[in-house]
Amino acid sequence: MFSDRSEKIRFMEAQRGLNHPQPVLQEWIQKDFGVSGFPRSIHVAGTNGKGSTITWLEVLLKAKGLSTGSFTSPHLLEHRERLRINGTPISNDQWESLFDESAERFIERQMTMFEMDLFMACSLFQNEQPDWVLMETGMGGERDATTALDYPVAIVTQTGMDHMAFLGSTKEEIACSKAGVIKPSMQIITAERNPACLAVYKERAARQNARLTVIPEEIDHEEDFWNPALPAYQKDNFLCAKTALEQAGFSFSVDELRQAVQDFFWPARFQILRADPLLLLDGAHNGEGIDALCRSLKQSPWQIEQIYFSVLADKQADRMIDQLRSLGARLTLVAFESYRLGDLEKLAARHHLEQIDFETMIKQLPSEQENTLICGSLYFAGDVLKALKAMHGKESR
Repeated sequence: MFSDRSEKIRFMEAQRGLNHPQPVLQEWIQKDFGVSGFPRSIHVAGTNGKGSTITWLEVLLKAKGLSTGSFTSPHLLEHRERLRINGTPISNDQWESLFDESAERFIERQMTMFEMDLFMACSLFQNEQPDWVLMETGMGGERDATTALDYPVAIVTQTGMDHMAFLGSTKEEIACSKAGVIKPSMQIITAERNPACLAVYKERAARQNARLTVIPEEIDHEEDFWNPALPAYQKDNFLCAKTALEQAGFSFSVDELRQAVQDFFWPARFQILRADPLLLLDGAHNGEGIDALCRSLKQSPWQIEQIYFSVLADKQADRMIDQLRSLGARLTLVAFESYRLGDLEKLAARHHLEQIDFETMIKQLPSEQENTLICGSLYFAGDVLKALKAMHGKESR
């Protein structure tokens, strides 16, 4: 049917579009796996911080000696990164085996890429039987494919202006979509601060007889365990994960929290690629993400002097550029290969910015003498990591 793994991945990634209705997915999940969900599982929704929150859950559960199976998206370097056991992506062979066992059903049902990923995750977790299953929504919540499963616990990170064409044109409308993950009798944890969005979550939780916990803005005694090198925005993600597990009956010693903080790593999120001069990569890709990134940088010891920025067409590019300019750095737009890339020429003209192509930026980075930030898109960040990995591989030979 398919000649090799790369052809299977190309097939999957070409299947874009709207997912099937929830009842259809629920019927397929029951038929294929004989379950409606996993008993010890956590569903993570929100605009920013979903992947980081799942990583915090992984390291906190690891500190308790428990195993995890995680499904996240998008990937940075390889498609198999979306499926992890104990924080480690599955192997290429394991990914291919999971695809092969369901390939005929994928084709017959005309499933989307995200649906295929979800069903491969379900198969993986049934095989591996991790202590906890951690699932990240792709977009929204109410109509997201992951919501076809049942979960005892859900986390909703903060709401931002993203995917407006699908989720709504206001934060309140977007919150209504994300509130779709709230089901009867669940435990819900949120880092939401916006009063209108919080009202949406409170109303939905009350209607579903679900218990809602709003996390505090500060960490008690954080000086005992927190890593000051982590960006400020990671505190909310950490608190979401810790509170969710406490609601599930766990308690953590200072040593366990210190170990979890030490183990935490999530690529392309405030990732230091070089220390001197600084080369920082962050996958912030919408207004709220860029705002959190800028706040963290202003609280850091670094002064950013050069920013390389790229943005997809469905994002609030003008707002993001204005926010980045508050750092006082030189800002350069970078065109990379993506069918969703924004109109950088118009942006460059409107904001009087220089525009270069991706290859030019990559060639400039090794000799860059200024503290540099690369940001604007997770896909852009992934391409940067791939290019630098390839460059270092050639240098080592």
